[in-house]
Amino acid sequence: MALKTPGKLNTPPPQAEFDKLPLTRWCTRLRGVFYRLHRLDPQTGKPWHPIHFSRTGRTRFDPVNGSGTVYVGETLSGVLMEVFDDLWGPVDSITRSLSRTQLQEWYVTLVAIPSVTLFEAHKGNLSRIGTDLQLLAGDHALSREWALSLGQHPSKIDGIYYPSRHDNGRSNLAIFNQRAWPVEQLDSGLLPPPTGHIGRVIDDKGPLFYGPSILLRDHLELRSSLIELEVAVLP
Repeated sequence: MALKTPGKLNTPPPQAEFDKLPLTRWCTRLRGVFYRLHRLDPQTGKPWHPIHFSRTGRTRFDPVNGSGTVYVGETLSGVLMEVFDDLWGPVDSITRSLSRTQLQEWYVTLVAIPSVTLFEAHKGNLSRIGTDLQLLAGDHALSREWALSLGQHPSKIDGIYYPSRHDNGRSNLAIFNQRAWPVEQLDSGLLPPPTGHIGRVIDDKGPLFYGPSILLRDHLELRSSLIELEVAVLP
């Protein structure tokens, strides 16, 4: 395994070596209602389906030879940071803003997730598996290698629970398609605001449920989220 180096994410060890780690010791169980931010499909004029397990190899934890990954966050403000904060400048700069076009191109959907076992990438757990916080902020290609190692571990965990690199006080979930989840189902009653991590009654052996997709412009929590993040809306 490559040694840890400041400013550079190391590679994971060989899978056979990684598989010997007692991974479940550093996992947590989570269930509840979470936020998913997804785009408009310009060809149909409708939002893309909110439940999509990506294997495109474009994001941090979606290796092309993995089981597929879907990302959700604990709050609307948190998922806004994940999607847009790379484009935002400091407070009071013109770049720290959303355009009205963006508000009409993105949708928010609540997703109810049954109890899942996630590697908890908080505190000292990254050190325990042989890496560091660069897993969450460093090279995406190497992060995908770590995600693949985690997903292929014999513990068969369901994903990663990790702090945002934009704000380590906020956390996100990268859910793997390890279980070959049952076909997701629409729950028209799954509407904001969610009741924390309790939400609806969730069948732990059932599918993922998703609520109606709400245009970001029309979301009840948009205004409070933008005030919290100190982000403006431009014409």
